[in-house]
Amino acid sequence: MKVETVIIGAGLSGLSCAIQLEKERRDYLLVEKANRIGGRLGSLYEEGNIYDIGFQVFNTAYKNTMQLLDRDEVKLKMFKPGSVIHDGKSFNLISDPLRDPKQLFTSLFSSISTFKDKIKILSLIAQLSNYDIQNDNSPDMQTIDFLKKKNFSDKFIELFFTPFFAGIFLEKDLQTSSKFFKYVFSNFSKGLACLPSEGMQKIPDLIFKNISSDRLLLNQSLEKIEDKGLLIFNNGQTIKCKNIVLTGGSHKKVGLNEVSYNSVKNIYFESDIKIENGKYIHLFPKDNIINNVAVLNQVSRSYSKSNSLLSISVIGHDLKDKLDINQLRKKLANYFGGNDSNYEWVKSFDIKNATIKQKTNYFDSNTFSPTKGLIIAGDHSVYGSIEGAVFSGFNASKKILNKYFE
Repeated sequence: MKVETVIIGAGLSGLSCAIQLEKERRDYLLVEKANRIGGRLGSLYEEGNIYDIGFQVFNTAYKNTMQLLDRDEVKLKMFKPGSVIHDGKSFNLISDPLRDPKQLFTSLFSSISTFKDKIKILSLIAQLSNYDIQNDNSPDMQTIDFLKKKNFSDKFIELFFTPFFAGIFLEKDLQTSSKFFKYVFSNFSKGLACLPSEGMQKIPDLIFKNISSDRLLLNQSLEKIEDKGLLIFNNGQTIKCKNIVLTGGSHKKVGLNEVSYNSVKNIYFESDIKIENGKYIHLFPKDNIINNVAVLNQVSRSYSKSNSLLSISVIGHDLKDKLDINQLRKKLANYFGGNDSNYEWVKSFDIKNATIKQKTNYFDSNTFSPTKGLIIAGDHSVYGSIEGAVFSGFNASKKILNKYFE
């Protein structure tokens, strides 16, 4: 078989590259080793429930991704801006008073932060309102050092910044690059965290609606790249092409550096109790197991017909270690009320490659320069996020359409 371009991987970067080639009526194939599209973004649909594979949110500030989605079809459902934080004794509501004025009084008098912290948050929002990670030439440092340099109180760092951004970075020490912190903080201050009404899988599915189905090959894994654009797959099929776009981990086939990932355990419980303030993300900085809880069906009722479908993220535990489900049920009853029997375990995911480790100076060193005719895409090549994946796919398509190769 001969084709102009082969895209390896049907995650968001591969899909966003394909859709641009489709618009220009170029000859291409999109090849995916799994039995579904979406890459690290996906959902399971079982017995009337929607289980996202790892707790993820979409952000309305993702302008490139928003271009690819039909808003009427994706039906974004918003979390409340802010968080509910359990400080070891009680819950505290921290809301964004600029977008949730009803909670202004509650947020101002929350016990987890000082008045100076609140002023500094508003100042940081203003400073990063037009932040562009690709043009940030400032010295990089760990996120924890950046927050201390900004003179946030230790208490506020411990009770808010650490659990909130640990839930995004999937590492609790906040060693992630301050540039990525600024990128994420800027997006959350400009946009709203939300879920597609029918699960995160809806995002790649809607993008794929604009791609010819005969351009996709599933369950085919790239085994080897020979000279002159000859690709060999696990089923023995060979494809000859001019351009090769390598997304996700497929860049290892040409000897490029391994990408390191953070892992997470994602555990789902159903409850007949309706969780109070369920449209906020709940943070647990004092808990040695639970980092955050999201009540997904209070954001979108499509996720479950139960009173509450809780998605729990456990960070910093070896995926080989089994968690005590009964202990988790006791914790949930202690935090949200009722007793153990009110919380039923329904699903667990152990996700090895959940988020990219983007430590200090990652954005100065993640340059990929393969041989001519090979194009690297994927959020690891720019910045780790849904938007980063889509942006990298757009860039890959531009290189093909402009006949430019790194």
